[in-house]
Amino acid sequence: MTRKRTPILPRKTILISTANAAIAAYFSRVRKDCRYVNMTVEYIPSDSVESFIKATGKARIAGKFASAWAVFGLSDFNLEPADLEGLKDLAESRKVKLGWTTPNISMWLYLHLTKQAPNFYVENASQFDQQIAKYFPGYKPTAEFMTGEGSEIHLKLFKFFAMAVNNASAYNKIAEKKNGVPATTFVEMYDDIKEICGDADLSHNNKVLAQ
Repeated sequence: MTRKRTPILPRKTILISTANAAIAAYFSRVRKDCRYVNMTVEYIPSDSVESFIKATGKARIAGKFASAWAVFGLSDFNLEPADLEGLKDLAESRKVKLGWTTPNISMWLYLHLTKQAPNFYVENASQFDQQIAKYFPGYKPTAEFMTGEGSEIHLKLFKFFAMAVNNASAYNKIAEKKNGVPATTFVEMYDDIKEICGDADLSHNNKVLAQ
């Protein structure tokens, strides 16, 4: 009797697309060190957020990704929070999810480092930069930092992820009250990454995690 083989379903994949070189460098390290083998990080320089969303949609189709995120800081395209609502229809039409942080990635990183989120809306990213630099000297939200002296920043922040999620929830309420939209959708993006890629496997980075 011929034994029937159990079909192996193809693994779902996720695309993290960004027009910001620092964000691309950061999430490339996340992908590598968390062993998210079915996650792809793609750097797509773009002149406008609309062209960036469209390019992400094309990359989603070309790569046959189950989920695709267009990830950006509002400062990447000189956007105001009020501009975000108008992008949702375009993103939906391209089956792309929007992962934003206000004004840039520094805000998301800072939420890992404070026991309590700011109780007011922060307009200037330099305020976040200055606070992060107290923990990571020389910090700048640049690809040079993320691939150089800051290449392990994601690992050193990993144990504070739950705190960042709680802080994001609190800070989003402040942002929504002021601007009508949350300050970041990174928590939803990370939920999607976990749904598709599973839990992070950091067993080979124990020395860094212990610092």
